[in-house]
Amino acid sequence: MHGGLHIHRRRRGFTLVELLVVIGIIALLISMLMPALASARQKALMMQCLSNERQIGVSLMDYVNNWNGHFFPPGMGANAADPPPATTNVWPCVVFGRSDPPIMMCPNDPDAGFLHSYIMNNHLSDHDIKYWSGVNALAGVTPDKIIVMGEKVTTEIDYYMDPGDFSRLTEPFRHGPVGSNYLFMDWHAEPMLPPIPGKTSFGAVDPWDLNDTTGAGTNQN
Repeated sequence: MHGGLHIHRRRRGFTLVELLVVIGIIALLISMLMPALASARQKALMMQCLSNERQIGVSLMDYVNNWNGHFFPPGMGANAADPPPATTNVWPCVVFGRSDPPIMMCPNDPDAGFLHSYIMNNHLSDHDIKYWSGVNALAGVTPDKIIVMGEKVTTEIDYYMDPGDFSRLTEPFRHGPVGSNYLFMDWHAEPMLPPIPGKTSFGAVDPWDLNDTTGAGTNQN
């Protein structure tokens, strides 16, 4: 107050143009961040799936020690199962004590048939491969290259991947451009892309089968 007079200061707010500019900048930043956030989420889900497979490997190693080197119970697949959710008589019941342990579900596969995302390589049973089988029995392939378990197509309910089933049952790109996760005979797990065109191909050969003379059945990355 000066000399009895009130001085009114006019507060200046944002103009409509300024607000639109700010909103535009925020929208641009969000559009730039979304792919990075989506990629980070995809990687987190893939890593959780890898963790699942490694934990399954630990449980399978217990089975190996108790069952003369065999990797998993045979003949306990979808054909022997009761309908879910009361599914019984499937191999997870023997290995985990229940048919639906959480580690059998990939977080990128929430609607998996018969509550499991993973499928066992039944070629190991067909060829009578055991954990301590030598390189000669493994067709010259080292254990770190031999698939024990991989990811199956969501809608399929099978527990084993048999000859002729590869193109129908296996999911090649569960985790996007890195492919799908696999558990190997030395119990490490890693993502792997589909077979290399010209060396192996879906529907032509079975890259899980040790008898494939092209060298399929191994991680070629």
